[in-house]
Amino acid sequence: MIDMISYNWRLNIATMLFFTFVQVVVPLIPRYAVAMGIQPFMIGLASSSISVTAITFRPIGGLLSDKWSRKNLMVIGIALVSASYIVLALSRSVDTIIISRLLEGVAVALFIPSSIASAIDYAPQGRVGEFLGWRSLTIGAGFSLGPALGGFMSEVLGYNNTFMITALLVLTIIPLIMSCKEAPHSVPPKLTKEYLVGLRSLRFILAFVSLMIYSVAWMGLLTFLSAYLKLQNYGDLEIGLFVTIQAATSLMIRVFAGRAADVRPCLTTSMGLFVISVAFFAVYLFEVPPLLYIASLILGLGSGIHIPSSQTLALAKAPANSRGFLSSIYTMGLDVGNLSGPPLFGILVESTGCYQVAFSISPVLPLILALILLPYALKNKT
Repeated sequence: MIDMISYNWRLNIATMLFFTFVQVVVPLIPRYAVAMGIQPFMIGLASSSISVTAITFRPIGGLLSDKWSRKNLMVIGIALVSASYIVLALSRSVDTIIISRLLEGVAVALFIPSSIASAIDYAPQGRVGEFLGWRSLTIGAGFSLGPALGGFMSEVLGYNNTFMITALLVLTIIPLIMSCKEAPHSVPPKLTKEYLVGLRSLRFILAFVSLMIYSVAWMGLLTFLSAYLKLQNYGDLEIGLFVTIQAATSLMIRVFAGRAADVRPCLTTSMGLFVISVAFFAVYLFEVPPLLYIASLILGLGSGIHIPSSQTLALAKAPANSRGFLSSIYTMGLDVGNLSGPPLFGILVESTGCYQVAFSISPVLPLILALILLPYALKNKT
């Protein structure tokens, strides 16, 4: 048991470092594109192109995770994200930015489902939400540390040097992952109806839709909030602090939300979406720092409730031999949001010539879904 906890926490730390280095780079990409003179629609397209390959490769990554090795897939994902940032560091046009994002999509498609499934593998009976809460907390820590670090690095070193250094730093995670022994999990002999039964669960469908809607609103908002602050002459550090504050705030509640989600996962998912909606409305009201950071604090609370709750709703009852696959399909909700959110918001911004239209639409989406989930949430427990 001691060894299992030790290995689980090594993977928790590895996951935190992975997302730290990813978040050093991701919030800088729209600002890098603005500095290159790229138009709003193409900024949205470049930001969302990661989801083309992520959607394609997530089911493959999930199947390989169940049939082969979770930790080996995480290592391959790290190597690919390093390669994508080298391409980004050498980029001089929107085309090479898109190529980098496509590579990064393959990387996250391999890493994330295996990381989530490994947390469930180690969880004792009845504590899946708690263990997912801890894994989610380490992801949140990465989201908290990365943007501020990236903002500081880019202001000191410039965009291209920041991307290249991050490409090298992310490789240091590999020895930590390789030192772990995988938790045993039954291997499905083939893709049977039983293997796919989790996809038909109402719990899984609700969790997938909630993640997708959250991602559409969040990625559309973040892309054009970042670009808007650049046009208002705010530095990279300000948008980095916005992302960091919300991520740091979410850390305080994720484990508690995970424990609550072990009892009422649908209710806590609905609550998280409602708080996220309030946060997005606060972005519309305040727009720029320092009042913008109030919205960031509220968003941290909402995402801290929603993310582990949604994961628990989707995966707590997943069959042991299909956790990797179901994790991969569930996290495709992120890809759908990443793929559709920035371009759709980009079309609206470009057609109206007003960045505030993105800020006004984003609160509506999670609010509608929270109200749809609420009647089911009040009637059902785990």
